[in-house]
Amino acid sequence: MSDTNNALGNTEASEHNEPTSPVEGVAPVLTDLPSSQPADAPAAADETPAESVDGSTADTQPQAAPAPPATPAAAVKPIIQATPTITTPQIVGQLSAEEFAKMQEEEKKRREEERERKEHEKKVREAAFAKLSEYKNNNEAFSVTIAERVKGGLRCDFEGLRVFLPASHFSAKKNTTEAELNEAVGSSVSVKIHDLQNDENGLITAVVSRRDILLHELWDSIVPGSIHDAVVSSVVPFGAFVNIGGVEGLIHISQLSKTRIATADEVVKKGDKIKVTVLEVDKEKKKLSLSHKDHEADPWSSVADVFKIGTVVKGIVRRITDFGAYIQVASRVEGLLRTSELSWTRRIKHPSDVLAVGQEIEVVILELNLDKHQMALGYKQTQPNPWNEIESKLPVGTNIKGIVQKVTPQGAVVRLLDEFDGFMPRSKMGPLKQGAKAPFEVNSEIECCVVDLNAASASVIIAALDADGTPFSGGSRGGSVHEGGARHRDSHAGTKHTEPAASGVTIGDLLRETDKSKLNS
Repeated sequence: MSDTNNALGNTEASEHNEPTSPVEGVAPVLTDLPSSQPADAPAAADETPAESVDGSTADTQPQAAPAPPATPAAAVKPIIQATPTITTPQIVGQLSAEEFAKMQEEEKKRREEERERKEHEKKVREAAFAKLSEYKNNNEAFSVTIAERVKGGLRCDFEGLRVFLPASHFSAKKNTTEAELNEAVGSSVSVKIHDLQNDENGLITAVVSRRDILLHELWDSIVPGSIHDAVVSSVVPFGAFVNIGGVEGLIHISQLSKTRIATADEVVKKGDKIKVTVLEVDKEKKKLSLSHKDHEADPWSSVADVFKIGTVVKGIVRRITDFGAYIQVASRVEGLLRTSELSWTRRIKHPSDVLAVGQEIEVVILELNLDKHQMALGYKQTQPNPWNEIESKLPVGTNIKGIVQKVTPQGAVVRLLDEFDGFMPRSKMGPLKQGAKAPFEVNSEIECCVVDLNAASASVIIAALDADGTPFSGGSRGGSVHEGGARHRDSHAGTKHTEPAASGVTIGDLLRETDKSKLNS
């Protein structure tokens, strides 16, 4: 007899001997007990065989057996509780043949549909993988739809295949914010294959990136003269590096401000958002030269209202050069104090002889040029002018000792009264002159005579003394310089008349001996 009939016969037998089970939905273990016996009694040792499906009995007759003593119901309960699993025969025993067949048919259909679905998905994935492989080989961009935010980035969909877009490859910037990632969900973006694999088990791994696409678009938009928003990424001694949407560029310190600055952090700090202008672009080396000074507030805009020519202001020495010193008179406003404006009387060799960086001094504003952001300053103008009293301190004809400060081919500079610097031309050195070489050494002490002075032009001319203690006349026919600067000499007629003193310095005094000999020849 078939399995279905056997299941059906087992179902009918259970209907004739259906005891009450303490566990609902679980067939009792003692299903073959005679009806005269209690349902909870244990089976006899020589139990007769069950009835076959066709109603016949076994060949041997059953042996009569004494009825076993009654067993308490509590002893059966553990046996019933130890069978909690419902087996297929038990379920079949509760269903008709038609119902069981229908259930099997539905299960078969469900499995077939599941198999077809998986086959279809496999074909879709393989087709998508083939397209992605082609895109990768050709380095082509394609579009994906961002499905959801996941750990580490975004899950995207490409024609039924899941692909992964890392957060680090979502933007051209190094760091993408959480808000930017969440806002991208549901949108379509252009990407390129970053990594594509298909292992032996058919597992496809696809990682995409849009960073290169965005960088290429950004470099196309960066041209000389274009203006961009940037963020300062680092400040260095020679300038500042900024980030323009993922591209690094350098602003040299000379391009940070319209004013002179010592360090870049006087203008910008890390994290500042600023505007920059592109000066030069090198796409091959990925280098940008930028400028910021055209986008800063001009600190000279109020200079004309605050600083007037002739005004005395306080300033701080910021830089010292060979030709002078830069003095800061306001925030990022500096003026130039030239060496010639340091002293009324002394010839300063170097500004550091008088000034030091960081020193606070008073200066006078001499000139202003707002267009060029230039300011000329004076230091000596804040001090009394000794030249106003020089005629009383050093009248012409005064013999005095001085210290040689400098020797040049044209003459020597001599310090007088530790205050004034006089000049002795070569023509006034007289017998001390040794050929083409000046007879003096720096810091040596000499005796000389004041032969000419001009307070208005701050000039003192001195001459060496002859053996008789009179100033050397520079090869004149005789006489000496007396008070009032007049030279007295006798005329052929025996009468005296007064001539004005010769000018202190002539063009001949400034010529070398070799040049003079060439002129005479």
